[in-house]
Amino acid sequence: INAEYGEVAKSIVSDIMRNLESDGNGTEDKTVEKTYVNSLITEVTVNPTAGNDDTDFELDLFLRPTIDIGDTNTSLNTSTSGTRVQIQYLCAMYNEAEGRWEESCTTIYDTMNPSKGVICVCNHNTSFAVLMSAYEIDRGYAVVQSYLTWVLLGISTLGLALTLCFLLPAAELRKTRSAKINVCFTVSLILASLLFLVQDLFIKSDNSGAIKLRSVGCAVYTMLQHYLWLVVFMWMIIEGFLMYLSLVQVFGSHISKYMLKFNLAAWLIPIPFPLIGYFVFTKSYTVGEGATAVSLIDHKYMAETMCFIKPETIAFYTLFLTPLCLCIIINLVFFGLVGKVIKNSKSTGNISDNEQMLRQLKAVVSTQSTGEIADC
Repeated sequence: INAEYGEVAKSIVSDIMRNLESDGNGTEDKTVEKTYVNSLITEVTVNPTAGNDDTDFELDLFLRPTIDIGDTNTSLNTSTSGTRVQIQYLCAMYNEAEGRWEESCTTIYDTMNPSKGVICVCNHNTSFAVLMSAYEIDRGYAVVQSYLTWVLLGISTLGLALTLCFLLPAAELRKTRSAKINVCFTVSLILASLLFLVQDLFIKSDNSGAIKLRSVGCAVYTMLQHYLWLVVFMWMIIEGFLMYLSLVQVFGSHISKYMLKFNLAAWLIPIPFPLIGYFVFTKSYTVGEGATAVSLIDHKYMAETMCFIKPETIAFYTLFLTPLCLCIIINLVFFGLVGKVIKNSKSTGNISDNEQMLRQLKAVVSTQSTGEIADC
């Protein structure tokens, strides 16, 4: 019976994939709205207690789907048009007024082992069920983007390595403050780039790699990548600050033990961010007690198919994108201050206003390029 049931499940999943591809052909919008009820429909009513209204509660409801969508290898498919789609579970409530299912709960399940079941986290009374539907997860050019990232990031890493090769042998140049900062910045950027480039050797989207997706090893790898990119952002700010000290605040710009202070700032300040990301945005839900208890983890920090921060999440926006934007804004402020000083400086000699403006523009661009763009 189990073997026959498994074949039926695979057949249903295959039919959904074929329907998705046939419905998407010849249309611009390849998102298919077909959904299938894939569990018992459960009606839950929570009576409010004294002093609490009927919305002041959290319902953790465990439902076991009828059809197992399988792991990533089974549920993920690429159509002939290059569209990648994946069958996913979705906790939904039934809207009796409109006669349709609506997503109104948080859906939690193990994408690598969906047979464990689904936990629906809700805060309202209604009829619940687990739906099964196919969703487009990226376009056909995602593969091109991946190869483009490999090529461009690889060229950038090679350029950074050459930068070190030229800086380190020059003893006199290496003693200068700007060269020391550039070396630290370059080293951190090489480490972050290499860690991103080599992850495909250990981590596979089908979970066949040495580091399993959403495992402890994957969490460590994700936090390490997150941390190193934040270190890079810190060195970028330090580069801009150094440029400001050298060209704007010329007098009184000496900082005692500046390399120690800069390194402490660059390597220590980012530490809390990945720790907050993992421990705050990774939650465990348990339904039941004793031997019948079912525990599932809601990963809102790690991505599903790679060991990196999950995009389009609060963790990504607050702990990665926001520091990047602040880094850019701060450096633009430093750049503006330096540009203002260069613009107001007067040149000696008989040169025309156009030539003076051209020299000032070259100075601003070369200063910024030396401090930031060349290293990036």
